[in-house]
Amino acid sequence: MQFKPNPIQAHSAIDYNTDFTRTLLRTLTNTARAKPKETEAEYKERYTAIATAFAAFAPRDPIEQMLAAQFIAAHHAALDCLALAMAAEDQPEHTRLHRIHATLNRAMNTTLRHLAKAQERPAESLPPPPEIEVPAQPEPVLALKPAQHPIRREKPGRADGRPLDLTRDPAKMSDAELEAAIAAAKAKLAAHLDGTAAC
Repeated sequence: MQFKPNPIQAHSAIDYNTDFTRTLLRTLTNTARAKPKETEAEYKERYTAIATAFAAFAPRDPIEQMLAAQFIAAHHAALDCLALAMAAEDQPEHTRLHRIHATLNRAMNTTLRHLAKAQERPAESLPPPPEIEVPAQPEPVLALKPAQHPIRREKPGRADGRPLDLTRDPAKMSDAELEAAIAAAKAKLAAHLDGTAAC
C-alpha cells in the first residue's frame, strides 16, 4: 500500500490551537535532538521544523495526528542512531546502532502503512471533534495521620485489675508489680509462640 498524502489544501484542516495538537507538537519537538545551550531562536526553529513535517502528512483527526507523530519521532531516532554509529569507535557498538536503525526503519514503514489506511477513509466518515468540558481540578486527598486512626491494643492488667505500665523503670516498681510484668511478658511470649506454631 503506497502512502498518498492529502492534497495541500487539506493542511488547513489542522487546528494548531487545540490543546491536543499543541501538546502533541511539544512532545514531538523533544524527539529532535536539541543543541547544547539551545537559544530561544533555535528552539523556535526546531519547533517550526517539527510542525512543518507534521503538516506534510495532512492529518485530519487525532488518530492520523498520532500516527504522523510516531513516524516523525521514529525518523529522528533513526537519524540519531546513524550519527552515533558513525561516531562509534567500537565495532560491536557500531553494529548494534545499525541494527536499531534497521528496526526503526521497519517501524516507520509499518506506521506509514497504518497512516495510509487511515487516510483512505472519506472525510464524511470522520467523527466530529468532541466538545470536551474540563472538570474542576479535584482537591488533593490528604492521608490520615496515624493519630487519627490509632490501633488499640489491650495491655496486660495487674492483679488489682488496673492496667500495667510496662514502660516504667523496673527499679522503681514494687515486687508485686515486677512479678506481674514478668508474668505478662511470659504470657505474651507464649501466645506468640503458640500462634507461630499454629502457622
